[in-house]
Amino acid sequence: MRMNKLKSTILVGVILSLFVASSVAIQPTNVQGAEAFFTLVAKTNGGGVRPDYLNFLQQHLARIGINVDVIVQDWPSFVMELIFYRNFDICYVALVGGGADPDMMGVYDENGSLNLFGYDTSMDYDPDLGTGKNQWYMEEGNLIMPPDSGERIQHYWEWEQYLMDKICPLHPTFAPKSYVAMWSNLQGYNFTDGLFQSWGKMSWDGSHQGQESTSEFVMRDAAWSDLNPLFQDDASSSTISSATMDPLIWYDADLTAWPHLAESWTQLNDTHVRINIREGIKWQPDPDGEFLTEDFDAEDVYFTLYAWATVSNDPQLWDWIKSMDIVDDYTIDIYIDGSPSTPGDQPYAPYLPSLATRMLPEHYLNQSQLSDGVTPDTTHPAWDTFATHCFGTGLFEFASFQEGVETQLTVFDNCWRMDGTLTADPALNWEERFGTFVGGLDTLRIRIIPDTQTALLEFENGKLDYVGVTAYPEKRDAYLADPDFEIQSDTTFYFGFFGYNMRESREYIGSRDPCPNDESLTIGLAVRKAISYAIDRYEINDVIHRGEYTISDHPIYKKQGVWCNPNIIRYDHNLDLAREYMEKAGFSFTSEIPTTSVTPGFGFWVTLASMLAVSTATFVIYKRRK
Repeated sequence: MRMNKLKSTILVGVILSLFVASSVAIQPTNVQGAEAFFTLVAKTNGGGVRPDYLNFLQQHLARIGINVDVIVQDWPSFVMELIFYRNFDICYVALVGGGADPDMMGVYDENGSLNLFGYDTSMDYDPDLGTGKNQWYMEEGNLIMPPDSGERIQHYWEWEQYLMDKICPLHPTFAPKSYVAMWSNLQGYNFTDGLFQSWGKMSWDGSHQGQESTSEFVMRDAAWSDLNPLFQDDASSSTISSATMDPLIWYDADLTAWPHLAESWTQLNDTHVRINIREGIKWQPDPDGEFLTEDFDAEDVYFTLYAWATVSNDPQLWDWIKSMDIVDDYTIDIYIDGSPSTPGDQPYAPYLPSLATRMLPEHYLNQSQLSDGVTPDTTHPAWDTFATHCFGTGLFEFASFQEGVETQLTVFDNCWRMDGTLTADPALNWEERFGTFVGGLDTLRIRIIPDTQTALLEFENGKLDYVGVTAYPEKRDAYLADPDFEIQSDTTFYFGFFGYNMRESREYIGSRDPCPNDESLTIGLAVRKAISYAIDRYEINDVIHRGEYTISDHPIYKKQGVWCNPNIIRYDHNLDLAREYMEKAGFSFTSEIPTTSVTPGFGFWVTLASMLAVSTATFVIYKRRK
């Protein structure tokens, strides 16, 4: 007993000693080396692993003769630095919240509020275009119709290649992965596709420990607050409304757009789209039992889009709708103006993801209107009922709710998704994408368990069928070694990068002067390319993230699938190329190469410090169309 206590005391002492030592050892120490060519200032925020990224940057750039002064700021100061002061050469930033469209106006265009890099059209002015080529690419991308056309995809591929090769405003790094654990007797579930696209392929191969029924799937979530998509602002509410409601179009995991409630959509011209609605789709019964035989039609589409534009929490996202006309019961025309403040109607290609919104029941929510006779009256009792008992045309019906305990959804027997006469449409490729729904599952039970530790215990006891384990690498390792469990992962909508300040006020990295040894490049571009080739993202990923993050090479989210150029220039670690670009910029390595070495064991200390880090602040953007 005393021996065990002594061992525990020694172990705690060792861990504390390592922690104290790591706080010192994690800082690179210059011990020898020739004088660097020049010094750059790199800034980020503290509170997570980003300072570690900059310490690695310091090491890696020392190999090509660049000294780096690392400055770690608190989050408010760093935000002010990014937006107003911009007194840095390199920053480490991450963006989250990307969507189905690749438009990055606001980030890379000249007047973008998040143009951290200092791009301006004088950098690449093209007299034939009358503007900078990068600016033209971005503006033109919003005008190409149809929005999901091969022409527009190719346009964005070309833009990505141009930006990363000819401008090089940043060096993309990582997209984290999210992980879930599930019982291994669950068949057909695909974390990347998601639960509601996997359901028709899912089944149980026998039962697992603690399982109460093989006809249900049990998950956990936090408590929901509002089941009306127009007003909800939490993921738990969105999960339930997504289960019960369908969108007009559906985006697969690779962000390919597919028909769904809409049988097709046709771009009649650049500002006029016609939507043909799939016939024979039944609404679920309303909770009041007053509307039992309603079909989905054009009135529902008109009402949903009008409600989003007038009474929702985010009406500005629908400014592109100039007007709508109902042609017949199953056809609706939408007229587009992407710039209402300018004369004439302007195209707006990013409109398409808006049609992936969940459709609302006009017959139930539009029972009364305001004095204009058009705007729905949200004070009608139906709106309150819908907020706590939503319904739609989706796979699941809202069955029951126990506050603080669980929500139970059951499969809607008359759902069109299981009607072979409707899903036989070749344009849907239905069975491959959604399955055959013969697995015997008929109930989704969502237990309200806010505490993750409790959820992990319930999962291990078989009372949950799957659970998120992103923040628990030790659990992932244990589950991977246990044949009763399976682990799946998926890349997140997260975009981390080293951002380069290309403003002319920044010496070297922002220089617009031609390279003395290659006049086709500016000194700034050559230096930025040299830095990008010198950074070893794989080393950083292996040491800090156990090699689990996804390496990114694109100026958009890795998760944006089909929009990511498969042949993009890739700045994989290559010291020879890094030094070649430094030579082009006029920094010769013919004499002794300037070097900066670090104290031994740096990688180990970084690993330990990263494991002990509590959280990583994230630079969050919510893209809003002006």
